[in-house]
Amino acid sequence: MDIQHLNSGIYFILPPDLPTDALLALARAALAGGVGMLQYREKSKHTRRMLEEVTRLLEHTRPAGVPLIVNDRVDVAMACSADGVHLGQEDMPVRAARGILGPEIIIGATTPDSATLHEAEAAGASYVAIGPAFASPTKPEKPVAGIDAIRRTVREATVPVCAIGGICAENLPVLVGEGVALYAVISGISAARDPETAARELVRIASGEQPIA
Repeated sequence: MDIQHLNSGIYFILPPDLPTDALLALARAALAGGVGMLQYREKSKHTRRMLEEVTRLLEHTRPAGVPLIVNDRVDVAMACSADGVHLGQEDMPVRAARGILGPEIIIGATTPDSATLHEAEAAGASYVAIGPAFASPTKPEKPVAGIDAIRRTVREATVPVCAIGGICAENLPVLVGEGVALYAVISGISAARDPETAARELVRIASGEQPIA
């Protein structure tokens, strides 16, 4: 699937450990709000439950034309025919995942520096992620990469760049216009009182419009 022509640049990462019904409801709200890509990110659920949840998520993402990415778990993505995987520095190497999944599957890679960026690109990554862009409630222990690191990554990368970490409607305008293709959001949607409205506002800002006061 081509990530150059997504519905929008907002890449919503579903929070982990939600009950299945809540997970699906949140995904539906984000899709209704216009997110361009969705990620399933689970660390502690049993594999069988993960397979069930990814399969059910695909029933909503496919009709919407929105790619569903599975974090870490190449086996789950492959078994469910998901649209892609996202791999961190401690996960399966991009080259190995590409060999298993084939040329059409989206593979994202976390690349904290120039060396890992070029390695991921050479191995067949579809996009690279850099962050945290801002202080992140999801990973408070990680030092902020900041806008300069994101600009450097955009300059050096030959594939689309995803900014991740602490992104919300208030700070997203700082990133818009910097050449970033994807803006990964978690709590900016999931913690909102109305996730659909929050997603719609983020999509609007990512398109270059100013936030609504």
